[in-house]
Amino acid sequence: MNNEGMKKHVRKAAACFLAGTMTIAGSGMSAFAAGETLVGIGASKAEAEVQTEETQTEEVQEAEESVEEAAGTDEAESAPAETAENLVNTVAIAQVDSYINIRSNPDENADLVGKLYNNNVATIIGEEGDWYLVQSGNCQGYVAKYLLTTGSAAQEAVANVGTPVAQVNAEALMVRSDASEDAEVVDMVTENQIVYLEEDLGGWAKVSTDNGTGYVSADYVSYATYLPQAESVEEEAARIQAEEEAYAAYVAQQEAEYAAYLAQQEAEYEAYLAQQQAEWEAQNQAWIEYLQSQGAYADEAQAAADQAAADQAYLEQVAADAQAALDEAYNSGDEQAAADAQAAADQAAADAAAAADAAAQAAAEAAAADQAVIDTAEENGIDTSSITADGTSSLRQQVVDYALQFVGNPYVWGGTSLTNGADCSGFTQSVMADNGISINRTAGAQSQGGTSVDLSNIQPGDLLFYEGSGDYGIGHVSMYIGNGQVVHASNSTDGIIVSDVNYRTPVSAKSYLD
Repeated sequence: MNNEGMKKHVRKAAACFLAGTMTIAGSGMSAFAAGETLVGIGASKAEAEVQTEETQTEEVQEAEESVEEAAGTDEAESAPAETAENLVNTVAIAQVDSYINIRSNPDENADLVGKLYNNNVATIIGEEGDWYLVQSGNCQGYVAKYLLTTGSAAQEAVANVGTPVAQVNAEALMVRSDASEDAEVVDMVTENQIVYLEEDLGGWAKVSTDNGTGYVSADYVSYATYLPQAESVEEEAARIQAEEEAYAAYVAQQEAEYAAYLAQQEAEYEAYLAQQQAEWEAQNQAWIEYLQSQGAYADEAQAAADQAAADQAYLEQVAADAQAALDEAYNSGDEQAAADAQAAADQAAADAAAAADAAAQAAAEAAAADQAVIDTAEENGIDTSSITADGTSSLRQQVVDYALQFVGNPYVWGGTSLTNGADCSGFTQSVMADNGISINRTAGAQSQGGTSVDLSNIQPGDLLFYEGSGDYGIGHVSMYIGNGQVVHASNSTDGIIVSDVNYRTPVSAKSYLD
């Protein structure tokens, strides 16, 4: 069926407003529902094209005759003048930017019955003065004549806005890849299902379903044209309510998903902190166990060094005493005494030199023992900067561990409470103060105190400063905690959190722990 043939089909059938509930094929046809216009539906393709006197009602015949009289034939050179009388039982269409009101009486102040939106179709069933009485969908009421497109112009518009469809008349109908019974089955449609009619090929119909385009036997479908109709005030209210409920459900779902996301993020963060704490504790424990296993050797080496140093000091004193005795013997003039004193002094000097060599060797061995401990610790990933020689946490680690207790607590601008809320500099000031270290109140002022640290050599407990609009050009401060991370009072949304050290680029670093 070509386009002109399809338009003739629409024009002829446009007066046949058949309302009913139909099963729609796919979400793209979801607008086809009970009460909407589907023009031309019959029991089969043959019945859709040729209706018998038994199936054709008098009302439909009169409507078709009225449409044909108003529209004329394709061969006519011009249409006759359209009068008010010959528009009754013909099609009208709304062609507007928004909508046209349908009222209960022919009065612009009468109650609203429904709305005709752009390209909605209605049947003129009467007139009263400057008003048409129309039927469209579930709406019957009055519309001002000047607002509607009628007559042949309406017929042409209807032909353009109508959507060709096909309704399945079989219990199950196979959709094939080509117009042949031997073609592959690509889909299945069921009784009363409506699909888009792409093309009438005679014995076959090319249709569109959710799964694509295919072909069905024309013997098992009826052709129709979908025409959109008016929406009653009740339908509009129901639609708006459904849309509001759907939106409320969507918002609730989004909020629930976001809450679940936040809960998941918080749980993951808590797990991360627990893991970090466990790793730090394991690190400290590994260090302590290592020191305990190596302590005897280190202690013995240091004891030997201490003893060698003491021996060296004693023998140097003996050498000094021998030299004094030698001087006294020379002064006495006793050559034998002088010779004996010289021998004693030489021996004492030799002993002192040997003691000095032994002390140096013992000190070197003690230093090597200490370095072996450090090397082994570094090879095993133990941060020696945060551990003292006796295996206990240093002041730096103590400060970091203390600061991490307050992760998750709120950010409050101007606050200094680690539990009830602090800003960035209030957080660092309070953490330091609780560990016996006094620093200034603002981030800018804190950047001016302490000892400057190169950003490539920062250690746990050092403060990092970031550019901003505060005093000295500083707007934020955080505390380095090791492992490439900082803890800080971030903002009112995140509170006190742990971040990567480069979440922002620091401009300087200071240490208050040296």
